[in-house]
Amino acid sequence: MCNLLLMLLMLWGGCRDNGNGTPDSPIPDPPTPSSEIYLTPRQADSNQIEFKKDGDGWIVTTGGFDPFFFVDASKEVNIKTHYILSFESFNTTESLPLIIFVGSALDNNHLIEGYRMPRTEGWITNSYDISVTLESPPTPFTQLRIRFGMSAGKTFKVRNFILREPTEQEKESVENRENLERQDQELTARLQKYLSKNFQSRITSIQANHGDGKILINGQTNRTDFKNIGLAEIPMWEDATNLKKPTTFIPLTSSDISVSIDRIADDKHDRLLSGWAIVEAKADGYELLSAMHYIDDITPRSHLSNIIPRTLKGIGGCPPDHQDMIDLGIASVTFNILLDQVLYTENGAGRIPYTYAGKTWYADVQGEHLKGIDKDMKIAQQKNWMVSAILLIPVNRSGDKKSWLGLAAHPETQPSAAFSMPNFTTKEGAEAYAATMSFLTERYSNETYGRIHHWIIHNEIQNGFYWCNAGKKTKETYMNLYQKSMRTVYLLARQYDENAKVLISLDHDWNRIGDPRGFKGKEVLELLNSFGRKEADFEWGIAYHPYAQNINNPRTWEDTQATYSFDTPYLTFKNLEVLDAWTNQPSVLFKGKPREIQFTEQGLNSPDYGEKSLWDQAAGMVYIWEKVIRMKNVTAFQYHLWADAYEEEGLRLGLRKYYDAQGDPLGKKPIWEVYRAFETSDWDNVKEKYKSTLGISNWDEVYYKGTIY
Repeated sequence: MCNLLLMLLMLWGGCRDNGNGTPDSPIPDPPTPSSEIYLTPRQADSNQIEFKKDGDGWIVTTGGFDPFFFVDASKEVNIKTHYILSFESFNTTESLPLIIFVGSALDNNHLIEGYRMPRTEGWITNSYDISVTLESPPTPFTQLRIRFGMSAGKTFKVRNFILREPTEQEKESVENRENLERQDQELTARLQKYLSKNFQSRITSIQANHGDGKILINGQTNRTDFKNIGLAEIPMWEDATNLKKPTTFIPLTSSDISVSIDRIADDKHDRLLSGWAIVEAKADGYELLSAMHYIDDITPRSHLSNIIPRTLKGIGGCPPDHQDMIDLGIASVTFNILLDQVLYTENGAGRIPYTYAGKTWYADVQGEHLKGIDKDMKIAQQKNWMVSAILLIPVNRSGDKKSWLGLAAHPETQPSAAFSMPNFTTKEGAEAYAATMSFLTERYSNETYGRIHHWIIHNEIQNGFYWCNAGKKTKETYMNLYQKSMRTVYLLARQYDENAKVLISLDHDWNRIGDPRGFKGKEVLELLNSFGRKEADFEWGIAYHPYAQNINNPRTWEDTQATYSFDTPYLTFKNLEVLDAWTNQPSVLFKGKPREIQFTEQGLNSPDYGEKSLWDQAAGMVYIWEKVIRMKNVTAFQYHLWADAYEEEGLRLGLRKYYDAQGDPLGKKPIWEVYRAFETSDWDNVKEKYKSTLGISNWDEVYYKGTIY
């Protein structure tokens, strides 16, 4: 749950809020069919917006955070025939995001986000497909509601609002979308069958060596007739469940398999990103006789120590050189890496060449983003902080397909999203992503630039429709892409640091779906575990965000839907024990050890600066800490946020007040002292005064000791 603006403004810290959306990009200047339904702006029910008639149009000025007006249809609308909204605009301010409600039901099921009204120097026709709501609006309907941007002081002109039938090109766009959805359903069925199948042949291990450049593959097949039987290389950009032609095919002559092959192929692609399977050639393709198996282990360049932070305390949003980092006793940090600001396809000032898989990229080492990371990494190194980096791929809003982002961002990413899933649909896309991760994992695994110990793969992925978008996907096809992203980073990082881990990022929706386009946290974890068991397990951990059930209410111990069960709807501060128990299940262990847990972004709200609000916030933090220190598998707790921020849309999650709080700018709240006291000799005295607020007589009452199942 991440506030995008805050995330972009602050290098240190995590994220918090969710968005919605499903549409494709607007189609410019389409021809207008003869059948039109005219729409008239309704001034009476507008919000934070002013109209002024101007010839055949209107001059519109926004007046707040939610500027919208309704448009009324000249006759009843059938969404099956008239689903293209068209109007002209003359907007010299900036590109404004649109939110459109279709019909009279003003809810998420009839909401469209992601479209924009562009900035122009003259009149332009905009066209938007409004059929992409989660549910079709009642037919007929007679109104739309349109919001223009999210701020005051924007003035623009609009005219000629109509609903019309689609052009042939627009019909083709809808057909393409439907084809993609059908293909996704077909892949879902194949993945379900693949993950549940008990293969008789198997790859037993694959080892790679960073030093000698070799990959050793071992396995066994039950076949005795080896005609058309072989070992197939299946790179991540290929579909193992529908294999037409392997990238490499090695015929087999024995049931016992031991094959050594160069890591770098003749065409320079990196076999670190490939899985291997025993297959049989058929007339129409290749049948899997074993599950695909990725590399299990890689001998690293050098042996780096395993960092265990001296305390669980971390923080988000605090400048790394601020005295609070010392006074609070911080031992671990997270920060964001915007991956489109690392490597570029073209050379430029301050860039250096970097070659991966036979292609030369250009690293922007003098750019503000990498320079900022370098600076903060050196501070982290000097302070001996454990570092976990959050990897984010912005949406390719420019549409430039030749840029790094045009290659690396998933081509089906919807423009309404904040960030994209990596592109594993093509060799070029997968290698663009891998090149950046190869550069970053190599750069930040030494004394020169510092060390990133763990890599958080994207953000809150059960709500990936916003935080890590790949178009409309089922949970199976989505997690197939996501686990490939995790493996890519894991394998590249492990060649430099044998203790590097990758972490899956999740919010507090556990066995519930917070948005119709999202998934259950428990289900995506189970799918990740299933892919690991099927295709070679790897050392992933969990970066969890256990916000309170109601993020506005700091009294998280009162959460009613956070139960001590693996089927709990929410996993919040109240029932953190559930996550610890989940990682301790035998089926989840990695080589006999529980998965590592880091709480990488979470905080408590103080609804105001009144005494009760501040006291409840501090009491909630005491309650949380008494749970966390008893958990077996937690290595870090990153509090979000250091200081209250206006970008949090009214939430006051900080340990300190707003920078301009009247009479007490950046003043310490009681929670600041609570956080400082963790794991110090003062803790017993500091926490004692909060017992009555929590309604307990003994601290043992805080931690749940019963069976979780």
